[in-house]
Amino acid sequence: MTSGGSTYESKIESRNADYGIATESVEFRASPHRKVSTLNVSKRGIASNTAVHELLECPVCMNVMYPPIHQCPNGHTLCSKCQSKVRCCPICRHELGNIRCLALERVAESLELPCRYQILGCQDIFPYHGRLRHEQNCRFRPYNCPYPGLNALSLVISLSL
Repeated sequence: MTSGGSTYESKIESRNADYGIATESVEFRASPHRKVSTLNVSKRGIASNTAVHELLECPVCMNVMYPPIHQCPNGHTLCSKCQSKVRCCPICRHELGNIRCLALERVAESLELPCRYQILGCQDIFPYHGRLRHEQNCRFRPYNCPYPGLNALSLVISLSL
């Protein structure tokens, strides 16, 4: 390739991901199996897949942003739930208006995202808008026991009597 051109390279760095909560997001970024596509431009590597996913992470709640995605006058984005709760940008402290980030919304619609419970065993990947529907019924989602204080063994024993 000519000098100044770009090359595309794919690396396997992890398969576990959770874009819904901050602590699991950090675990995802540190995982050795995460898949990252790298775009090298003039000796500078940019992890494009990871960078786009990070752009879709709300800086307030750390969840993946879905339309409408809002931005401050300086271009910093946040989700619509957080936009209604804060008065100024969490990054630059500029007063928020009602500006949509249509470009990021369009880019996001072309993505496929892993289930947020991938770290718990779900290996499914979904189109951007289909992910939430799956996660509501994912068999790997956390489940709260209807009998708090009982462990599984005592519940099985009492049910078998």
